[in-house]
Amino acid sequence: MKNTKIKTNHGLIIIIVFIFLFGIVIYLATNTNKTYEPQTSTGIASRSDAGNFKSKDLKFTITIPSLYTVKEGQTYVEVLLNGVIAFDIVRNGTNFESLDTYLKDFDIKKQLTIVTDEKTLTINGHQSVSRIETNTGSKIKQKLYYIYVDNWVYSVSTSSPSLFPDLDQIAQSFRYTP
Repeated sequence: MKNTKIKTNHGLIIIIVFIFLFGIVIYLATNTNKTYEPQTSTGIASRSDAGNFKSKDLKFTITIPSLYTVKEGQTYVEVLLNGVIAFDIVRNGTNFESLDTYLKDFDIKKQLTIVTDEKTLTINGHQSVSRIETNTGSKIKQKLYYIYVDNWVYSVSTSSPSLFPDLDQIAQSFRYTP
């Protein structure tokens, strides 16, 4: 009789733990990826069909064409076109005091990349670099913007040459919004 009662208690505990873990998985799946539709333009965008997106977690605002939707994670933002990732925006912390020193170290560590068309620029008062990176192994070519703000480096990128003009617009609309 005692054995049956002990087995029943163990089974009940296992079921409760399983339900609890399942609830956590469901909660995380529904709350970590939020999709935002762009809002109506407030005059900041250079195109009449554009809107603003503000990432509260990553502390930036960009202007995007209305064709795109935005999916935000904890350390990245994906700009989607017809449900497919068109642009990635990633924020990395750094101890480097400038974008130049960050990129020199980054390039040494990322040895399998060829850098071309590099341009130094300022985006809304922040050190920035735009460039094309080609992975020598996979031959994948990406256009990237690196933007340095308060020991953060934001990278805005796409691997689709047809989207380079939209990437230029999105990256150049970048505003740091702490």
